Amino acid sequence: MKKALAILMSTLMLAGMLTGCGGSSGSTGSASSDSTGTASADTGSSGTAVKIQLAHADTESEDGIHQKMATLFRDYVSELSEGSIEIEIVGNGQLGGERDLVEGMQLGTIEMASTANMVLSNFDARFSVLDLPYLITNYETAYKVLDSDEIQGLLDSFAQESGVRVLTYGQGGFRQVIGNVAINSLADMKGVKVRVPESDIYIDTFAALGANPTPLAYTDTFTALQQGTVDAFEITPAVVLSAGFYEVCSDISMTNHLYSPNPLMISESLFESLTEEQQNVITEAAKKAAADQRQWLEDGEADTLSQLQEKGMTVNNPDLTEFQAAVESSGLYDSYKDTIGTDLFDSIQALCK
Repeated sequence: MKKALAILMSTLMLAGMLTGCGGSSGSTGSASSDSTGTASADTGSSGTAVKIQLAHADTESEDGIHQKMATLFRDYVSELSEGSIEIEIVGNGQLGGERDLVEGMQLGTIEMASTANMVLSNFDARFSVLDLPYLITNYETAYKVLDSDEIQGLLDSFAQESGVRVLTYGQGGFRQVIGNVAINSLADMKGVKVRVPESDIYIDTFAALGANPTPLAYTDTFTALQQGTVDAFEITPAVVLSAGFYEVCSDISMTNHLYSPNPLMISESLFESLTEEQQNVITEAAKKAAADQRQWLEDGEADTLSQLQEKGMTVNNPDLTEFQAAVESSGLYDSYKDTIGTDLFDSIQALCK
C-alpha cells in the first residue's frame, strides 16, 4: 500500500514539472512605455520596434497645422527607419495643454510634442525674439531666421539647460484678428476686446495697437466669442478653418501682426537613450517634415481664405503701415531687448532686414 502511494505521488510530481515547463515555451517578450516616458519596444519575430508618442493640443483634423506636421514626421520616420521606429500621434490635448507638454518632456513623462513657439518663452525668454510683432514680415525671411546659426545656437543651449530638444520648426503662418468686428484701420482696433494667449509679448502687442487685450485659455475662446465675452481673438487662418471658428466669427482681418513658428520637440533624455542611427532618423525626418509642412501651409493659404469666405466670413485687408508704426513708437522692442539679450536681438533683427 505504501509502495503504491509513493509511486502515485512521484507520478503527480513529474506531471506538474512537465506542465510548468510546457506553459513557458510559447511566450514572447515585450516592453511597453511606462510613466517615465521611455520609448516602448515590442519584440516579435521581426525584431525590436521602438514606439514614441508625439503629442499636440491641436485638432486631429487633417487640416490641423500640428496634426499635419505630426503626420508628415510619422511617415518619414517609418520610411527612413524601415518601420523599426513607430510614431503614435496623440492630439486634441489628450496629454495636456501646450505648457503641460513642455513640462512633461522636461520630466520625461512626455516623449515628443508640437506646440506654438510662445510656450517656450515661458521657459526661456530668449525665444521671445521669434514672437516680436512685425519683425518677420514674409515667409522667406521667416525660414532664413528659423534655419539660422543664431537660432540653432539657442536650440542647442536650450536642450542642455532644459532637457527639451527642439528638432526643427514647422509653422502656423501669420496671425490675424478674427472676430465679430471689422478691422480696416488702426483706429478700428481702439478698445476692441481681443482674446490673447497668456503671454506678455502678445498682451503688449495689442496694447500698443490700442486694443483691450484679454488673456484667456484657448479652450475657452470659442464660447467667449459665442457669448460676446470678447469681440475677437488672434490666430492663424488655418486654425480658424480646422477648428470651426467661422461658426462664431464674421470677420477675418489680415493684420499679419505676428509670425507663428511651431517647434517640434523631443525629450532630451529620450533622444539620448536612442542609438546614433535612430537619432539620425529622428533628426532627418523632422527636417523633411518641416520643409513639407511649411510649403503645405504656404501653398494652401489662399485656398484657406477662400473656404472661410465660402462659409460666410468677410476678409478685410487694412494698410499695415500704421500698425507697424504704432508698434515701433510704443517702445515694445526696447522693452524686450534686454530680456532676449542684445546680441541675439540684434542678430535676428539684422536677418530680417
